[in-house]
Amino acid sequence: MYLVQEILHFGTGRNSEAVNRLKWIHSLMQPNPGFVAAQICSYLGNSSRHLILRMWEDKESFMAFRATPDGQGYSKNRPEGIYEGQPVGREWEDIIDTPGSDKGNFLIRGVFDIAEGRWDDYISLRRSQDEVHLKMGGLQYSRNFKQLDEENSALMLIRKTSREDHLKYMESHVLADLRTTGPTGTFTPKGNEYYEIIDELTK
Repeated sequence: MYLVQEILHFGTGRNSEAVNRLKWIHSLMQPNPGFVAAQICSYLGNSSRHLILRMWEDKESFMAFRATPDGQGYSKNRPEGIYEGQPVGREWEDIIDTPGSDKGNFLIRGVFDIAEGRWDDYISLRRSQDEVHLKMGGLQYSRNFKQLDEENSALMLIRKTSREDHLKYMESHVLADLRTTGPTGTFTPKGNEYYEIIDELTK
């Protein structure tokens, strides 16, 4: 899966306008071959900050859409001041996709710098943590991505039923044991954030 990530700060008093515009953009993407899903996620800490996730089967599908009249045109009529982008890793490719059996709109986003030569250790650790998520319940999916234009950057997106279920996971003795026995020095955390998925369009 190919992921395009953006973080946008909505203009003051323009949240509804910004969300409606993003929904419209996503509706242009949806009919195109290779489209998987698009999400608008509100940061739980600042109501103007939003995470935009657009998922495609592969980069070629996204680029084919961008070559269409809709793909070329939607950025040309953006109202001034409606939102501003924050510098953030934009292009990602999935390396782990663990599905769960529950449904929810609580999203955990983490970014990590992976130590040189430690990708295999990172993937092994994440798979072990995903097993804990599945045992604890409340998981819709856990996905990890590798940045395409930066060699050692990883993105983690975990979708759960609620913050409460995530806190149970964080406080579980199983996770504590894994942290004690698992590999160390694998990565450096660059930030962890909580979001609510407020709109989602799928194929």
